[in-house]
Amino acid sequence: MFMKLSVIGNIALVFNPGEQDTADLISQACEKAITLAQENWGLDPPENCHIYVMTSWLGFVFQSAPWPWRILLAVTMPFWCFRARRTWPYSAAWTQRYGMRVAIGVKPPRLLAQSDKSIGVRMFVEEKDMKVNVQHVTCHELVHACSAHLRLPMWLNEGIATVTTDRFSGRPTIRWETLEFMRSFMPKAVPPTYRQLSRMDGEAIAYHGMRGYWLVRYLEEKRPGFLRGMLSLPRDPKTIEREMASELGMEQEDFWVKIDEVVVDHFERKGR
Repeated sequence: MFMKLSVIGNIALVFNPGEQDTADLISQACEKAITLAQENWGLDPPENCHIYVMTSWLGFVFQSAPWPWRILLAVTMPFWCFRARRTWPYSAAWTQRYGMRVAIGVKPPRLLAQSDKSIGVRMFVEEKDMKVNVQHVTCHELVHACSAHLRLPMWLNEGIATVTTDRFSGRPTIRWETLEFMRSFMPKAVPPTYRQLSRMDGEAIAYHGMRGYWLVRYLEEKRPGFLRGMLSLPRDPKTIEREMASELGMEQEDFWVKIDEVVVDHFERKGR
């Protein structure tokens, strides 16, 4: 049996009664995260948003989907279940879109503590308090929910969510050492889609996550307000890329070959 609790506005929190403590942590994080999304990026929460305390990948997928979608998911399960099972061990949360509904699943502290951290340790500043991690994850995923209608490219979607989590926590959440990793990683290619990313190894997944983060931070420092303007209307990835290259005085053709060095040099000169 599940309970439903209205959190803020039209966002509903859905959880098993035994997960009340996690639900309280999520609820506490929601208002601040939504305020940050609005103030920093001009993003409002979706009109139909449900947040679930997620204790299994299969349960979350079918509980969060509207009834017509459940039938479709059941029929197509052989095509998506492998990817879901593969990503579950190292995922702290998921955001799914079902038509107009955006569903967020957040693992409770005990499952976060059991997660595979082989990718996360490459990227994130260690946070031993799993309750704090629940709130960071809630912030991150709420930003995804607020931007879901824009269908942003992966690097930008992850970048704005992680930078917002920095602002939520009041400190960087990505390790400084990732700059050197980003500089040395090869190949310097156009960022993958989420589907392409899910097929990559842990090192590549970490690289593309940190790349989006540092690029968003760079744009925020060098061209304040540029990204907020980009997020005001839906734009395809190529348009965003073209506008970004132009704003930074770079050529679009080799933008992704050169941008890592530009970003790393900027932050290394600036220092922590």
